[in-house]
Amino acid sequence: MSVTVEDLRSEIKEYNLKVLADGDSTVIQRSIEKAVIWAKAKVTAASGIFDEDTEINRLIVIKRALYELYSYAENESVANDKKEDAMELLRAAYGDSVDAAGYQSNSEKSPIPAGFVKPGAGRTNTEWP
Repeated sequence: MSVTVEDLRSEIKEYNLKVLADGDSTVIQRSIEKAVIWAKAKVTAASGIFDEDTEINRLIVIKRALYELYSYAENESVANDKKEDAMELLRAAYGDSVDAAGYQSNSEKSPIPAGFVKPGAGRTNTEWP
């Protein structure tokens, strides 16, 4: 069972929810959709399989959706707490690899461009213009 607007309503007081979403349930629905996309991306990048209906994944999506709502309302201090809650659950379920998934390291090495061909590789020097 996917996370619903009602699931988010049960996690937060109604008056807070109205303020955070400007009373618009489509804002709440969009926060859930964004949370699901984020969670799927993190899990997939960490070589996991994301099943939206497992209890832990539902809780990850709820925490991240709350982050999206608080961020939408520009309440960054509370939003960051919710983001950390979602990351802690994600790490607990999928390991620390979710932290680095999809991000480059601070290494000074730069990647070789995909189109790079070393001159002379498979050709003689006379074949190059």
